[in-house]
This record gives sequence, structure tokens and C-alpha cells, in this order.
Amino acid sequence: MRSEKQKLDDLSARIRQAQAKKEPKTEKPLSPVRNAGYDFAGILFGSVLMGVLLDRFLDTSPWSLVSAVGLGFVTGVLGLWRSMQKSRDGK
Repeated sequence: MRSEKQKLDDLSARIRQAQAKKEPKTEKPLSPVRNAGYDFAGILFGSVLMGVLLDRFLDTSPWSLVSAVGLGFVTGVLGLWRSMQKSRDGK
């Protein structure tokens, strides 16, 4: 019978072999575009949430919401622009 140490050593060797065979993950061409869309949607969602909460606490309806959505939209567009530039430049 094999000892526990031998079993662990054998398992470690098999794990190293499997990791050596594993191909490196390559990024799909549309992945940066998809991520930029998720970022844009997240920024807009966060800005709407922030605007609604500010309107509730400050009783300034709808001005905090309008301001937050405007700033969120501009921030989202700038983020999209930056990610498209990186994607185009291949970085």
C-alpha cells in the first residue's frame, strides 16, 4: 500500500502535468466591447440610484436625478471611448 505522502506527491505531479498542458486563455475579439457595454450600463444604473437617493434625502426631485444621469452618461461615454481606443490600439 502506498503512503499518504506518496499519494499526495503523485497527485501534485498529475496536477502539474495538467497545468502544463492547459492552453493559455486568449481573449475573444468582442470581449472588450462587451465589457465596455457592461461598464456603461453599470455607470448609468449607479448614477440613477445615486440621483434617486439624493432626491429623497435632499427633497430636490427631479434635479439630483437629472444631474446624476447627465454626469453618468458623460462618464459612461468617456469610458466607452477609452475602451474603444485601447481595443483599436491593441493594448
